[in-house]
Amino acid sequence: MKEKLKIRLQQKPYFLLLLPVFFISHGYNAFFGFFPFSFVLLNFSACLCLTGLLYQLSLILFKQRQKAAIFAFCITLFMLSFGALHDSIKQHLLSFFSRYALILPVSLLLAVLLYFILRKNKTQLLQTFLFANTLMLLLMCYELIDGAARWATYKKGGNLIDNRFQAYKAIKNPVTIPDSIKPDIYLLVFDAMPSTIAMKKEWSFDNSNLDSSLSKEGFYINSFSKSNYNLTVLSIASMLNMDYTPPIDIYQDETKMYFKASASILDNSLTRFLLKQEYDIKQYQPVSFNNNDWDNKVFFSDMLCMNYFYQTLPGRMYRDLKWGFLRIKNKLIPSDIFAKVQKQNLQHQADLEKTIQLVKQSCALKKNQPQFVYAHFQLPHDPFIYDSTGKLKPPANTININESDQPSAFLEQVKFADNIILQLVLHIIRNNKKNSIILVAGDHGYRNVHGTRSYMVFDNFSSYYFPDSNYLNLYSSISPVNSFRVVLNKYFNTGLPLLKDSSIFIPYTLPGNE
Repeated sequence: MKEKLKIRLQQKPYFLLLLPVFFISHGYNAFFGFFPFSFVLLNFSACLCLTGLLYQLSLILFKQRQKAAIFAFCITLFMLSFGALHDSIKQHLLSFFSRYALILPVSLLLAVLLYFILRKNKTQLLQTFLFANTLMLLLMCYELIDGAARWATYKKGGNLIDNRFQAYKAIKNPVTIPDSIKPDIYLLVFDAMPSTIAMKKEWSFDNSNLDSSLSKEGFYINSFSKSNYNLTVLSIASMLNMDYTPPIDIYQDETKMYFKASASILDNSLTRFLLKQEYDIKQYQPVSFNNNDWDNKVFFSDMLCMNYFYQTLPGRMYRDLKWGFLRIKNKLIPSDIFAKVQKQNLQHQADLEKTIQLVKQSCALKKNQPQFVYAHFQLPHDPFIYDSTGKLKPPANTININESDQPSAFLEQVKFADNIILQLVLHIIRNNKKNSIILVAGDHGYRNVHGTRSYMVFDNFSSYYFPDSNYLNLYSSISPVNSFRVVLNKYFNTGLPLLKDSSIFIPYTLPGNE
């Protein structure tokens, strides 16, 4: 048995199949539980096709299966592991050695050298096959063990930024309410919406019309609110968890932090409590990657590519060199960049209109159970593509906006966001259950596109609508981490103590600070 296995390992190029399997498994384990199956299958198919193509080309070169298999394996290994190699060179050597102008010619020279070495080799490659097969089998065994360990961690909530659920566990004996009188709860988040006081102070811009209009409808405006974080995923995750996240290492992998925080937006203390109360939960938001309620493009979808495509040689070249080619192309064919920007702007507009429509549709549903609706609007956050009425600007006016012009472009979108806010809250109040609760908030305040100024970053807009207009437990500086503690205490008698209101700055999250 042992001898038969050895003979097979010496003769069969299993390593050609195991290499793409290992690459996909290793990448998945690094972000266990975050990637949809279809995404993993797509990348595995691409790696398999690449390996097969290189093997067929190698057969043409060598006319001999063993040599072709070894050559294809080495080239495929280099192409799939290029990202890790490139990062290591940049970390441990001078930046000169990481330049593509040096790496690509040297790589080509080594490939040619390998070709001639294999061509001149007159012996059978039995030991090489045995080594390659054994190595790949050992690596796959490691990935299986690692995957099992990560599965156990995943089952315990290891893919969340905060798996403690302290607020949920602290709720002991909530009051029992019939489903028919449980309030519907709406959370409408407008990305980067600042408070009226902050805009008045920094820009002499008066947005008090929004505050007064909401106040007339019975809203409470906490004028001095400050967000708990300067990053969307952390702000919303802590708000829904009703707790500050565990201390965040600012030097950790930013991609993993984003994945974990976005997952905590879907699974947190609030949603667990509401599910126990038999609420129907809808999240019309493009922040989380595995959100079943949102089938359009998600924020930072490139983070998915970072784990597979951007680790390969073609992916790294596309990521690092495409901007140079695009600049040349745009100078030669400027209409192309405008067409691309217009397509992106139209998609942004379609996503916005869809979110508005989904919120309105939730009011028309014949519901047998209470509902929690979280809708996220990428307004007044950049890109600055709308005028104050919500009309799309020409593409030429939405790219390369000077830093000094950003506040005025931002304020146009504030006015547009005001209209949407009033439109939606009036629709909910008039068309949904009379005991509906509405929270309208910015996840953080203003921060300019290049991240060179961080003023107003915590000064977020925040308002509450309770149908009985009893706001005794609210105060003007209450922060999002306490929002749902107040709501649950008021309507379910959960007895959750309020936390100290604090703002935590995460330096590397500002755009332009990469």
